Amino acid sequence: MDERESGLSADRERGRRAPRLQLVLPAKPLLSGFSVAVGVLLAIALAATVAGVSTVLISIFLGMFLALGLDPAVRALERRGLSRGAGVTIVAVIFLGVVAAILLILVPATVRQVSAAIEAAPETIAAVQQSGWYLTLEANLGVDLSALIADGLRSLTTLSSFLAISGGVLKAGFGVIGAISSFIMVVVLTLYFISSLQSTRGAIANLIPLYRRDRFVALLDEITQSVGAVVAGGVTLSAINALVVFVIQLAVGSSVPAVMAIVAFFVTLVPMIGSLVFLVIGGVATLLVSPTAALVFVVCYLVYIQVEAYVVTPRIMGKAAAVPGVLVIIGAMIGATLLGLLGALVAIPLTASILIIIRKVWIPRQNRQTEPPSE
Repeated sequence: MDERESGLSADRERGRRAPRLQLVLPAKPLLSGFSVAVGVLLAIALAATVAGVSTVLISIFLGMFLALGLDPAVRALERRGLSRGAGVTIVAVIFLGVVAAILLILVPATVRQVSAAIEAAPETIAAVQQSGWYLTLEANLGVDLSALIADGLRSLTTLSSFLAISGGVLKAGFGVIGAISSFIMVVVLTLYFISSLQSTRGAIANLIPLYRRDRFVALLDEITQSVGAVVAGGVTLSAINALVVFVIQLAVGSSVPAVMAIVAFFVTLVPMIGSLVFLVIGGVATLLVSPTAALVFVVCYLVYIQVEAYVVTPRIMGKAAAVPGVLVIIGAMIGATLLGLLGALVAIPLTASILIIIRKVWIPRQNRQTEPPSE
């Protein structure tokens, strides 16, 4: 009797172990391994495809975010009694006017300033080498910096360096052509997205079940308004920042104020940390004018950073992006690591959207759970 019971208990133990082994080991190892291999290959192919069309995807993202940034202006015109079509037309005409002004006024001025800076580079370098702070730095380091600069310039005249530079110039030429085509594509996509924003929202809402559609539409409208306000506010702050940099650079006698203003515009699109980054860039670049000019620029720009943080930003942004500062910095760092400048720009609106979803969906759902789940 004991042996029979022990045999039955052993059978039951094997029966309990069998399902566990079936969960770990596949029933058909060969077919399962083949399926996993095919899945890995498909994932690699998908990643390669995304990398191949990354330029197109970046243009689409830029067009979409620019359209969301223009949407608050369209909504403001609608509140004044204009129809959606009329508001879109007015905003599109103003947007094209700004693009035309950039192409016809700002770009030629920038090219002239860069050309003038290149022509004046030998005189600028010679003046810097004869300045007191340069001689003091050279004496403290105990290194002949002039000889090092001369050796570097001579190395650029060798045949290998010339071929490398020629190849770089050729690549740069193709890069300029690609940048022009991408710019045109972004402008076209922006106009398309801003004109079809309402219909796109309606098409997305139709994919949601009817009993959830009203709540989804309200949440989607809040997200698009928040993202649009963030984008529009960020561009406005960067434009003001670029104007301030242009004025300061003119005051200190810089030969490339427009170039510095353009750099400031794009760098300060990254919130919070962009202004500090450009403080270093602008200070180092202004050293080519003089140490006094660099000091004046750093002091004036630091004053503006404080004014921007406590006066300008609250008035322009308001409560558009109720994102804690630490999340802004973390999101910008992660986005910059993944996608460069575009990732840093997109990270803040995405963070604001995620916070809206958490506040409107996740937290209310958690608050409704007043009792622990039954076991």
